[in-house]
Amino acid sequence: MNRETAVIIPSYKEVENLLILLQKLTNILPGATIVVVDDSPEAENKKIREIVAQTKNTLVISRMQKLGRGSAVLAGFVKALENKKIAYFFEMDSDMAHNPEEMKKFLEKIKKEPCDMVVGSRYLSGGTVKNMPIYRKLVSKMSNRFLSILLGVRLTDYTSGFRVYSRAAIEYLAQANIQTTGFITLSEIAYLLHRQGFCIREIPITVYGRTTGKSTVTPKLLLTSLISIIQIRLQDIIIPLQTKVKEK
Repeated sequence: MNRETAVIIPSYKEVENLLILLQKLTNILPGATIVVVDDSPEAENKKIREIVAQTKNTLVISRMQKLGRGSAVLAGFVKALENKKIAYFFEMDSDMAHNPEEMKKFLEKIKKEPCDMVVGSRYLSGGTVKNMPIYRKLVSKMSNRFLSILLGVRLTDYTSGFRVYSRAAIEYLAQANIQTTGFITLSEIAYLLHRQGFCIREIPITVYGRTTGKSTVTPKLLLTSLISIIQIRLQDIIIPLQTKVKEK
């Protein structure tokens, strides 16, 4: 049954966490295809390739430079699409923020509805965040509130990187003109799928603060990301207005 499932994991300097995560995934979803897209420098990438080589049904895309979480996930989706048997495509972080044991309820939700994207939400009733500094919680909540007002998608957690998609949604995203490359791609994807009429749902999850390694989301990256998504939204407002003016 798990052979119809793929898991895409973007990675950057996460050797210790990735080793634990892959062990858990192969136990929870035996037979699933796992694609690690790694942007780590060569020395660390070599260690990750060694880990992947010892893990069943797992492959690595080595990019050797930090090109952004969003572009990494999309590269993994394109690779997984080559397997025509795969119907469900997960993405999740490599820093152990997401609990693989919750993946079964994602699959239950996407099959039962059925729908095209199920987002794991920290902020939906029943969701929670553990071991995370208060300032990071505040920034996350404020960002999500802003994105909700800006994009108008019925989501409580736009920036959650724990999701599962239908094949139809991934086939669309693989050919869509996605303009962002970092973590804000999560919000752009939600916006694009919503605009195209794909079915989007959420389930509550628990998100854990990292115990090893360092977060790559800096205040500067957060600001530039929000500016990027504002520009995308403005394009969708301005271009139709320009078209109407020309028609007159």
